[in-house]
Amino acid sequence: MAVSSQQATPSTAQIVIEILELLDAHTDREHGITATEISKRISVSEKTVRGHLKALRDIQPFGRRVEHLERRDLLSAESADPKPGWYIEPVFDTAQMRLLADGAVISRSDSEYLSDLIAKIYTFAGKSGQLRGLRQLTTPKNYNTEFLNNIEMLNDAIEHERVIRFRYCTYDIDGNLVPRRDNAGEIKEYQADPYHLMYKNNKYYLICHMHQHDSLSYLHVERFRNLYVEETDHALNRSLDSFSPIPGTPFNIEEHMDERPYPMDGAAVPIHLRITGTLEPLYDWFDNAKVTQISANEYDVHIMANELATLWWALQYADSRLIEVLEPQSLRIMLRDTGESLLEKYRD
Repeated sequence: MAVSSQQATPSTAQIVIEILELLDAHTDREHGITATEISKRISVSEKTVRGHLKALRDIQPFGRRVEHLERRDLLSAESADPKPGWYIEPVFDTAQMRLLADGAVISRSDSEYLSDLIAKIYTFAGKSGQLRGLRQLTTPKNYNTEFLNNIEMLNDAIEHERVIRFRYCTYDIDGNLVPRRDNAGEIKEYQADPYHLMYKNNKYYLICHMHQHDSLSYLHVERFRNLYVEETDHALNRSLDSFSPIPGTPFNIEEHMDERPYPMDGAAVPIHLRITGTLEPLYDWFDNAKVTQISANEYDVHIMANELATLWWALQYADSRLIEVLEPQSLRIMLRDTGESLLEKYRD
């Protein structure tokens, strides 16, 4: 006697998961899917689907809105094929996804890793996750294969306040990264207290205290080799707060880096500028400048910044003749001496 088989009825949890998967993969703010389509794809009644969709709209799963798009909602749609129906708000909208993808690209990581990372970013963007315009990803010529692992290790060292030991690279004549050596030709070994990882000028920096110095150092993460993290927690020689310009107060790392258009040690000092024409060179580098307009196209400017970093910044715009350093006199002398050196070098 044959026994008839009957397909098991899916559980409520299974139905909800399948609905969410469909919404996540096929919808965005301009592309919906109807309850009828969903019911056909997961083989349950349209009434059941509608009930779950309404419940999802009320609870907003994972903090993401579930809504029904009407035709009137799509009158100003930018896509060529907008479609009414139910949708779930993407984890990342197109602008957020673009920022994340471009940020990954400028990290100068391995091309295979970047492709995998960006593909994962796309999976959180729903139907809108098909970006165009990302260039072909290539691995940089001087790519350090330890780079990604070093980031993880440095993050752990910072979190647990552990001393690090490492070799630090420079470039050889062919542009390859090679460890620094001392005068005897031996590879140098360094120790440091790590404090903070930060992007600046398209470089990934570790702000740290190298034990052979009394000041902060700003090291390019891609130049680390043979990184080792000590096992003892809270073993730093010095805390970051010990470098605060105001003793007894916390060290403000964001303010510190804002005062250095190029990361380098040395105190930030008041700098007085006169800028003629446009303020773009100023605000592209100094968010917290204090500016007073003194004529139609002339500005009185005060910033707090490192002198040497400001010298380098001002030299970028020297050919435009937009910027004059009024104070301090020491920075004016540095600019004058640099100009005289350039004049001597390029006199003929």
